[in-house]
Amino acid sequence: MLTTQGSSSEKIRGREKITTLFADELKIHLFVLSLVIISTEIFLLLKGDTVDLDRGFFVMSVFSFFAFFTVLEYLFGIFVNSSAASVFPLLPSMLLYLLLRDMEAWPYLDVAVIVAAILRIVFVFMWKREYVLLWGSFVLNVAALLLRFVWRAFRGKNYTDKLLFICLVVMTLAAVQKLIYAWKEEAFPFYYFALLGIIVLAIPMGDAPIDWTPVVNAGERLVKNVRNAADDVAYYLSFSFGEGSYVAGYSSLNVTGNSLAKSEKDQLILRTEEKPFYFYTDDESTVNMKMRRTVYLQGGRGADKKQLVSFIKFLYDKGVNKEMAGLFSQLSHIDIEYAYLDTTDEIVPGNSFEVSNKDGIVDGGTGKSKHKKGYSLSSRFIDIDYGSPYLIGLFRDSESDVSNLEFTYDVACEYVNELYGTHFDRFVDRQEFDEIITEINADGMSYVEGETLGGQHNNRAEYSYCLETDGASDRMIKLADEITSAAANEYDKCKAVEGYLRQYTYSTNAVGGHNPDSDMSTSEGMSDIADRFLFETEQGYCVHYTASMIMLLRLLGIPARACVGYRYAFPFDAQDEYVVSSNNAHIWPEAYLKNVGWVPFEPTSAYSTAIDHTWHRKAKEEPEIEIADAYSFEYPEMELPAIPEVDASLEVGEDVEVVEEKLAVSIFKIAWPVALSIVLLLILLVAGNSAITGFKYKYGTPEKKLFMDVEAIKKIIKKKAEDDFEDRGLLSDYLEKAPEDVRGDLEVVFGAYYRMIYAGDCALGISPEENNLAMKVREMLSKRE
Repeated sequence: MLTTQGSSSEKIRGREKITTLFADELKIHLFVLSLVIISTEIFLLLKGDTVDLDRGFFVMSVFSFFAFFTVLEYLFGIFVNSSAASVFPLLPSMLLYLLLRDMEAWPYLDVAVIVAAILRIVFVFMWKREYVLLWGSFVLNVAALLLRFVWRAFRGKNYTDKLLFICLVVMTLAAVQKLIYAWKEEAFPFYYFALLGIIVLAIPMGDAPIDWTPVVNAGERLVKNVRNAADDVAYYLSFSFGEGSYVAGYSSLNVTGNSLAKSEKDQLILRTEEKPFYFYTDDESTVNMKMRRTVYLQGGRGADKKQLVSFIKFLYDKGVNKEMAGLFSQLSHIDIEYAYLDTTDEIVPGNSFEVSNKDGIVDGGTGKSKHKKGYSLSSRFIDIDYGSPYLIGLFRDSESDVSNLEFTYDVACEYVNELYGTHFDRFVDRQEFDEIITEINADGMSYVEGETLGGQHNNRAEYSYCLETDGASDRMIKLADEITSAAANEYDKCKAVEGYLRQYTYSTNAVGGHNPDSDMSTSEGMSDIADRFLFETEQGYCVHYTASMIMLLRLLGIPARACVGYRYAFPFDAQDEYVVSSNNAHIWPEAYLKNVGWVPFEPTSAYSTAIDHTWHRKAKEEPEIEIADAYSFEYPEMELPAIPEVDASLEVGEDVEVVEEKLAVSIFKIAWPVALSIVLLLILLVAGNSAITGFKYKYGTPEKKLFMDVEAIKKIIKKKAEDDFEDRGLLSDYLEKAPEDVRGDLEVVFGAYYRMIYAGDCALGISPEENNLAMKVREMLSKRE
C-alpha cells in the first residue's frame, strides 16, 4: 500500500509540475505577444514615415519564432542544464537570420527572428520575472489605453487589436486575482483565464459593433485635458534643453511618403472678423446656401510681392474691372498664433502681400530662430476663388498675347485702388516694382528663347529648378503625354493631370519610393515616390499625389513646385478663434502658368478641388471673355485614361502558380538548413554529454566514480521497475526492485556509498575492489535493459 501511495503521489506531482510549467510559459507568451503588438504600434507612430511594415505579419512572426525558440530550449534541456539549453537556440536563430535577411518576399522577417531570440533570452534570465509579469501587465494596459485615446491606435482594423485586447484581459484578471487572493488557496489558476480568452477569441464578431461612442468620447475628453497639460510641459521643456525638439504635424519637403499616423495636436490658432462662409443661391432649388471658406496656409514663403504683381498685371492685361475682379477675388486679413509648433517658418495664407508681427513688417519666409508657442503673425492677402468659372476662363486664355498697355508703377497703384480700394504703394515701393516687372518680363521672354521639351518651353528664368525631371521614368513620360493629349492649353493640362490623379485611392497606410531616402526635396526623390505610386501601389496621401503631379507637369514643360503647410476648412458658425490641428497638415502642388504666375491645384482625392468649393458668385452681365461651364466645370472632349491595373506583388510575366512555386522553394531552402542544424546540435549534445560523462568517470576520484555508478544504477532500476515508485531517498527501495541475482553485490555497493556519504572524515576511502564491483553491477544492469 505504501508503494502504491508513493506511486500515486509521484504521478500527481509530475502532472502538477507540467501544468505549472505550461501555465508559466503561457503567461510569458501572452505577455510577449502584448508587448510586441504595443511596441510595434509605437514604432510605427514614431517611424511610420520611413518604414513599410505589415504590423500583423511582423507581430505574429515574432511570436511564432519566440514559441519556436521555447520548444528548442526544452528540447535541448533534455541533454544539458536549463541555462545552457536557453543559449543553444541562438545558433539556429542566427542561421535563420542569415537565410532570411535577403528575402524580399518576407520583409522584416529577419528582424523578427532577432527580436524573438532577444526576448527569449531576456525572459529566461530575467530577475524576479514573476513580479515583472505581474506589474508589467498593468503597464501594458496603461500604454494601450494611451495609444487608443491619444493617438487613436487599436481601433479594431487589424486582427492583432483583438488579440491584444484578449491578452490584456487575461493577464489583468490573473494579476488582479493574484494581488487580492495571494494569501488564499482557492484562487483560480492562470490557465482558467487563458481558457476564457480562447473562448472569447473563438466568438465571431458581429457586423454591427457595440456603440461605445459615449464611453470613448468621455475618455477622449479626459485624455485631451491631461494631454494638453502634458503638451505644455513637453513644449516648454524642449526649449529649456538645447534647441528644442518638439515637432508635431507640420513638416518640410523631407517627407518620404511612408505610412502616416494621424494626430490632433493644436498647431495654429486663427482669428479673423470675416465670415467663415460665403452665401450663394442654388441654381436648382433657388435656396440660399452656405459654402465654407477654405484657406491654404503656406510655410516658408512669407509675403510674396512678385506673386501679387504678377496677378495684378495678369488682371490688367485681360481688362478685368472692379466688378469682375470681385467675382473671384477679395482682400482678406487674418491673424495667426502658433500653438504646439517648433519651426522657423513663417506660416501665412497663400497670396499674402503683407506679413507683420509685434516687431513690425516680416521680410522673408523664415525667422532667425525657432518660433515659440504664442508667436503671432498678421497677414493681409488676396483671397482668390480658383474655382470661379470667370477666373478659369481667364486662365485658359492666359497664353494669348497680352495687351500693349504699359503697366507702370503709377498705373499699378491706380489699378489696385480701383479694384480693391487699397493703396498699392503701402506694400510695394517703386524700386521693388521695377525689379519685379523686369523678372516677369524675363519669364515671358523665356517662352521665345528657351529650349523646348515635348513642344513646351522649359526655361522660365529663376523658376528653372521647377522643371528638373531627374529620375523620371519612361513610363511617366508616356503617361504625361497620354493624360494631356486632348488639352489645348497649359491650364487644361494641369486640370487633366489633377483629374487623372484623383482616381487613385487615398490611404495613409502607404509606402514611399523604392529608395528609402527618397523625399520631396529633390526631383529624383519625387520621381521615385511618384513612379511607385502611379504604377505599383496605386494608393497614398498628399505626398504621393503632389509628387506625381509635379513630375508629370515638369515633363510637360510646365514649372511646378510643392507647397507645405495646412489646408483648413472653416466651420459654418463664426467663432472667436479657429484651431488648426496637425491633422490639417498638407502638401500640395503649384504650377507656373504663362502671364499668370503660380496657381495651386488639389490632386489629392481626399480633399475637394477649388471648383468644388467655389464661391458661386455670378456677374450681372456676362463678360465678353471665355468662361467655363458654370459651376460644374468639366472639360469637353477630354477623356482621362484609367489608372493601370497592376498587382505589385507579382513580377511582370509571372502568374500566381509560379509565385507560389517560388515561395515553396524558398521555404524549403530555409527549412532544411535550420532543421539540419537542430539535428546536428542534438547529435552534438548527445555525443558531447556522453563524452564528458566518460571523461569525468575515467579521470574522476574513486568517490566520484562510485557516485556516478550509483546514480546510473538508480536510474536503470527505476526505469525497469514494473510500477513507478516515489524516490524517498532510501537506497533500500531500489534494492528491493533490483534483480535477485545482483542484490548481494548491490548491497555491498550501496553500503560503500552510505559510508562515503555519512561517515564524514572518519570514513575509509573507496577501495578499487568497491569501484570495480559498482562498475560490474552497472554494466550487468545495463545489458539487461
